[in-house]
Amino acid sequence: MLLVTLDTTRADHLGCYGHAAGATPHLDALAEESIRFDRALATAGLTPMSHASMLTGRNPYAHGLRVFYGDLAHRLPNEVPSLPEILSDLGWRTAAFVSAYPVSQVFGLDRGYQTFSSAVDNSLGSIDPSQKQRPTKFWVDARQNKSQRRSDATCDAAMTWLEEHAEDGPWHLWVHLFDVHDFSLVPPVAYARAREVVYHPEVPPNNLAAREALYDFELEFMDGQFGRLIEWLKRSGQYDNTIVLVVGDHGQGLMDGYERHGWPSHRLLYDWSLRVPFLAHIPANEGARFAGAEQGLVVHDLVRTTDILPTVLELLDLALPAGVEGRSLLPILRSEMDEPRVAYADALNLQERYVAIEALPEKQRDDLYAVVDLRWKLIHHKSHPEHSELFDLQSDPLELVNVIAEFPEEARRLYRFFEEHDAFRKGPLDSGNSPPNAAALGDLGYSGADSDAD
Repeated sequence: MLLVTLDTTRADHLGCYGHAAGATPHLDALAEESIRFDRALATAGLTPMSHASMLTGRNPYAHGLRVFYGDLAHRLPNEVPSLPEILSDLGWRTAAFVSAYPVSQVFGLDRGYQTFSSAVDNSLGSIDPSQKQRPTKFWVDARQNKSQRRSDATCDAAMTWLEEHAEDGPWHLWVHLFDVHDFSLVPPVAYARAREVVYHPEVPPNNLAAREALYDFELEFMDGQFGRLIEWLKRSGQYDNTIVLVVGDHGQGLMDGYERHGWPSHRLLYDWSLRVPFLAHIPANEGARFAGAEQGLVVHDLVRTTDILPTVLELLDLALPAGVEGRSLLPILRSEMDEPRVAYADALNLQERYVAIEALPEKQRDDLYAVVDLRWKLIHHKSHPEHSELFDLQSDPLELVNVIAEFPEEARRLYRFFEEHDAFRKGPLDSGNSPPNAAALGDLGYSGADSDAD
């Protein structure tokens, strides 16, 4: 089973989701042979919490990894079972090749992986909250630095592992690709030159126009490396026996998010941050379990990244561990009656010891909690509920008009989700672990503000 996670990747920038730029031919080709979920939502606009939800089937308040950095717990608690642990305990070979610090072992995401490679230097100092760590080097043509590695390096390592172990029995491989997050590392100069792309070192890393110009270009490079993984599976004869799941962890505001909501990065709870690509290639021998789900199927139902674990376990005839909140997607694929799903996400901005809260848009300087059904979306502002937002996604998919005053009954209905699931709990308050690496965060552009507009 291959899980590929695409960091900071907006669904609407993939060709199979309607983007006209043609930057993702390999992902688009997989979509034609797979099931594409058109309305998939992540549980957070930040990488560690979102990935923890994929691997555990739980929302952040239930899996316990609540904040990116700071005094609160920042590791996935040992008592929360994860997909690789379940499979490893059953004798599967498990390996992960990840590309950046936010999915490294610092956050507990290595549990269950017999081989875990992040190529990240964790030996540097921890965070000093009095010092804002500024990005140091950008526009670097290199396969790796201390905080991340390029997708070609990650895929090389993953394919070496496959060559050595894919014939040894059932396996699960997680590959995480990070290129589009920033331009600390950029595609090779020769690759750029062939596409008439010029790197301008004098342009600062937070320049929105530069980020916009590089986003699809880096996505194209990342797509090419993903294509090498699929080519390996097909060449080796493994493709027709391998479940392949491709999913984003969160999106990115870009100029679009800046113009609509005053924020060009991620973290916040609008759809440009939470809506992610989600493709599922399920081999024919597994596909027989949901007759009617032909390849190329597009599912328009609301689904969540917490649904990944229960779907995989049902495909493998394995029981769900207690506490899983996601639900298998197979009933949808079998065209069975399925209770509509409700998605949850949060952004605990006030709990982040390291975030420069003043950099966020004024009304977003709060702990934010979202609950979404297919039509309505509530973003609750915990300290300032007067700033809470309700969007009718049917008539306002860009989330431009707050209608909470006009439809208070819909807001109250969605708000009950928070109460029923105790979503406002923040514990455990102290993980007993050292805080994350300030230098690593600085290298990745987390300058206390994620991404200031220049």
